[in-house]
Amino acid sequence: MEIHLMATQATVIPVPAEFSMTERLYRPPPLPDATERLAKLTAQARDDIRILEFPKRMLPFERKPGVFEVAVIGAGQTGLGVSFGLFRHGIKNTIILDQNPRGRQGPWRTYARNHLLRTKKDSTGGLDWGIPSLHFIRWSEARFGADYYESIQKIPRSIWADYLDWFTDTVDLPAQYETAVRDIRWNAAERYFELQTSKGVVKAEFVVMCTGIESAGKHRFPRIVEERLPTHAYAHTMTEPAVAHLRDKDVVVIGGGASAFDWANAVLAAGAKSVDLMIRRGNLPAVHRVCWGSRWIGYHRHYIDLPDEMKWSYSLADLDLGVPPPRDTYYEAVRDPRFRIFGNAGIDDVRYENGKIVGTYGGTPFTHDFMICGTGSNNSIFGQTELQAILPHIQIWKDVFKPKDGRTHPEMELSPYLGKSLQFIPKRPEDDFVERIYYLCSGVAHLSGFRCNLSAIQFVAKRVCDDISRHIFLDHRDEVKAAFDAFDLWEE
Repeated sequence: MEIHLMATQATVIPVPAEFSMTERLYRPPPLPDATERLAKLTAQARDDIRILEFPKRMLPFERKPGVFEVAVIGAGQTGLGVSFGLFRHGIKNTIILDQNPRGRQGPWRTYARNHLLRTKKDSTGGLDWGIPSLHFIRWSEARFGADYYESIQKIPRSIWADYLDWFTDTVDLPAQYETAVRDIRWNAAERYFELQTSKGVVKAEFVVMCTGIESAGKHRFPRIVEERLPTHAYAHTMTEPAVAHLRDKDVVVIGGGASAFDWANAVLAAGAKSVDLMIRRGNLPAVHRVCWGSRWIGYHRHYIDLPDEMKWSYSLADLDLGVPPPRDTYYEAVRDPRFRIFGNAGIDDVRYENGKIVGTYGGTPFTHDFMICGTGSNNSIFGQTELQAILPHIQIWKDVFKPKDGRTHPEMELSPYLGKSLQFIPKRPEDDFVERIYYLCSGVAHLSGFRCNLSAIQFVAKRVCDDISRHIFLDHRDEVKAAFDAFDLWEE
């Protein structure tokens, strides 16, 4: 006999007495002389970059005219870390392409609703590449004073966005905004990639994909929602929120991840009458093991070196356990009497009737005014438009790995099988050009160990930059040897 579990209010962890919204909402004003202090820091950082700029060039001759060495797609924090790393490796003929206007790359000023970053304040991605004057600490001291950094546990999202703006301006990386990459193809005769963009063709010998959480596929909605509700009655957590119209409304949130809770909190702050959060599990996950791994350098630095069987096991465990929201985000929601969590509450039925969403969740009827779907994105690389010409040439996990215990997973099987520098692996020997594309996107999070998070950027970026440097040198080894043999000076 089939047993159907009914939706029930999930167990709520009590909010500790020490929890306070003060730090979550506090944004200090800049110091009166912050402009002058930041100008001084910018000058110091640029001078430090100049002092440490060695070698100034990767090779003793110019490269192909009209062809970039590297095109980095995405000007968010991962793209910045990789691009500045390439500069530090002496690889300077590069370009960053981003489809968003300057200042709106990444999620921080668009759809993100979290008050604070998920990671601890000392995890800043290594964007500085060892130059202290570029570090967030120095920037925050210049803007807010020496005490500010010590007073916080996590960095506020809006302040992190401001820091990234300053970092981008200070390191002065070549970036082209409002440029969408639509297609990537390999020119075998000339040995470079041709990137069809909204502003013309860009040619590059290497491509680094840094397009983040949304890169591999469209927003994921429950099919029943798309089929039965008008589009004005629901939204996705990965769209820019408009919440003012939800004042005095009854709202249902589908999903129990961090972004679902962020939106619930935003809607509550906007004055919603009630917010019901529906999860399919009986309760939220009780542990966050990836968070545990993020504390250790070795985890992020060497996860990619693990044998395939262990990567698969890690990823399955991660999926089985699920990921809870950050504790402070959770406490912010459950402290509000207007908020409820229901477990065993998958969507059985939903319809739009007389301006209301009438739904049945886990066998229990509810009526709401608006629905928010925190249901993620379809993380299939096969939905990534710009890679359609590349996909037939790369290996996926299904091609190379079969779990010994028989535990397969359809999404993981279709993930790209990446090398130790997060490069694509060729399906056939003649497809070796795909090794010049590096995929630093969340669509492969479970198996590469990289989740576009600050804890891992510094380790992934170094692998990518080292591998590109290696390729460039070996590609031109004959020319380098000829230049070596022709050198006839005592010193230069």
